[in-house]
Amino acid sequence: MSDKKHQPWLLRFFALVLCLTVGCGQPGSPRSRLGSFFGAPGGIYFPEPNQLGSHRYQFSTAEKVGMVYTCRGGFIDIGHVREAADRTFYLQRLLYEAIMDGKTQVSYRVIEPSRYTALIAYPPGWHTFPEEKKKALAFETSVRMAQTFTHWSLVWHEILTWFGFASSGIFSEHISAFSWEDTYSDLLGISLAGYVLRSEQPYNKGMTEALQKALAHLEVQPASAAREAARHIEGKWYSGGFYFFVEMKKRNFATGLGFRPVVPLLVPGICPDAVPSPLPAPLLPSPTPEGFEADLLIYPVETERWKIYRILNLEPEMPIRPVLHFPPLLEEIRNQAQFQSRKGLSVRKTDSG
Repeated sequence: MSDKKHQPWLLRFFALVLCLTVGCGQPGSPRSRLGSFFGAPGGIYFPEPNQLGSHRYQFSTAEKVGMVYTCRGGFIDIGHVREAADRTFYLQRLLYEAIMDGKTQVSYRVIEPSRYTALIAYPPGWHTFPEEKKKALAFETSVRMAQTFTHWSLVWHEILTWFGFASSGIFSEHISAFSWEDTYSDLLGISLAGYVLRSEQPYNKGMTEALQKALAHLEVQPASAAREAARHIEGKWYSGGFYFFVEMKKRNFATGLGFRPVVPLLVPGICPDAVPSPLPAPLLPSPTPEGFEADLLIYPVETERWKIYRILNLEPEMPIRPVLHFPPLLEEIRNQAQFQSRKGLSVRKTDSG
């Protein structure tokens, strides 16, 4: 498994290329990180867990991404953690402002070309609430909405990549769709962002500290152990070594949408007797305990939408509703994975959630 000393600079170069290709984000909006995945053209960088740098919402070379291994959470993609947290942070600010302004819908984009529209209905008598009560309810509701909508957007990203979406516009990311570490890493980032937002710490500082604490709780291992774990799964969880020749033998289709937590996949032989630490997906009841009702509409513009519309038997330009449309899409994806397995690709179905 490639892990050369120059790789941090190589990853930063790829990150800059990605930033210039798909956009670093408009001022205030979240940015894409270069995720790690097995079979990636640039290889995988395994950083030392105590050398991840400081979290930065805007582009910076001060923070590091890459893959770490934890005894209780398996592989963790730090790029996914950071990006999921930033999406949550961005949406919370956007939704809080919308709620305080009394808006019933707000449209936005986050990294993927798809357009999202959040629908908001207010508790009875909202306009009569005292200002401080409004602020408190708007804050908590916006955090919950942001976490849920971020999770849905990241599941949507996995769905798009399954059907061939390429963030760079060049190489399909199908081989990394629903990889064993993606959704768990995303949920970790979403959870950390919620914690930092409620703590009222400065976001970058709070995320830097919260990430280190979370990794310690999950019993993060040194880079040498991560490389050893990677060697253990080569030929078992995936084979082929390099992008165009990779065959994924295991994926994790757990999303937490079926009211079951996402259980991380641990590498046998690493951290003997380790017990996995599941993470629940954020779920937004409608109405919420505060009396709000909310929903999310996704308007895809990616070319992969035509495959998705055919599966759902939807008319073009119709919105995708996560609660309604994700379950049949995920079922179709699992069926396709099983079909590929029967053809010899050996994709393992790990969860029906």
